[in-house]
Amino acid sequence: MHDSWLDRTTTCKGEVVKYTLAELRTCRLVIEGTHAVTNERVSTLREMLLATRDRILINLDNKLEVGDLPGMIAVARDLGMADQVIVKENLWNQARITTVKAAMAVIGGGVQFMPILADDAVHDVGFAETVDHAFAPCAIELINWRAGAETLTETGGPLFSTRMRAAAVRGNWHIWADTYAIVNKPGGFLAGGRGDELAVQASLPREAWGFWVDRGATIIQTDEPKAAIDWLAANGSRVPYAGTGERLEPAATASIN
Repeated sequence: MHDSWLDRTTTCKGEVVKYTLAELRTCRLVIEGTHAVTNERVSTLREMLLATRDRILINLDNKLEVGDLPGMIAVARDLGMADQVIVKENLWNQARITTVKAAMAVIGGGVQFMPILADDAVHDVGFAETVDHAFAPCAIELINWRAGAETLTETGGPLFSTRMRAAAVRGNWHIWADTYAIVNKPGGFLAGGRGDELAVQASLPREAWGFWVDRGATIIQTDEPKAAIDWLAANGSRVPYAGTGERLEPAATASIN
């Protein structure tokens, strides 16, 4: 489960930890926004990985404790899927970096780690460079938070700067922008107001996805993949991978994948 509560994504109510697995099995997944009920049930991590094995990259955004990561990766390794998983953790100070490094040392090699930096806690490029030196990631997710009363961001906040883009080029890592909306929050809450709802519902993709491309994003996480792919491809901002999985262009290019 992504959330600690069941209300947003299932027909059940309350906290996940207060349910047994058997009880969770009775919850049916719903379509976010419309809340239309599906026939899908809550799955375990192993079941989800089995359903996606050899098909898609798995974005494992840990919502438990850092110490739970080795157990999650053990499941992926048991299924021969360690190289199909990205592990993500929020980082905001040196102590957190140390904690996550210790967990990754337990996990060992063969797993991609991608840090998340949010501008409610991180405001300078120097910290991103420290993270780069500590983990040498292929990508770093940058989040521009927006409070409910704020207008659309005009700059992308302190993390989406020319200095950050230069740091990404020097470190050869992708800037990952998260543009999906959160239910019951202003549209595009994670993207300075310039998220998927602005792109699709307001029909302003240039003001959403285009804005982040212009600020150096080379990977976009979206709940509107078809619309995003179509618009980005039509506007020359999508570069496919070669059949071997190797990029056709270096990470420094402003392309979306």
